[in-house]
Amino acid sequence: MTREQVEGEIRQILGDLTGRQLRPGLPAETPLLRAGVGLDSLGATLMLTRVRERFGVDVADEDLNLDSLASIGTLATFVSQRLERAT
Repeated sequence: MTREQVEGEIRQILGDLTGRQLRPGLPAETPLLRAGVGLDSLGATLMLTRVRERFGVDVADEDLNLDSLASIGTLATFVSQRLERAT
């Protein structure tokens, strides 16, 4: 699975969690929390659960500082790198 495919699926997960479609062309640098995508702490926890279920990557367990949650792009990169290592 390519990084772009991972990002697309993460965008779908975010759309499901927020109850709205992410607007097309939303930059990958868009923050996941608060003013960016708008996730709060509960939404972030649900997103991590969905990412673990979908990709088999436990972000919270592998990224202790949770730097990968800075933006849509950082999360997609983190997940795709873990998927590459697994293959």
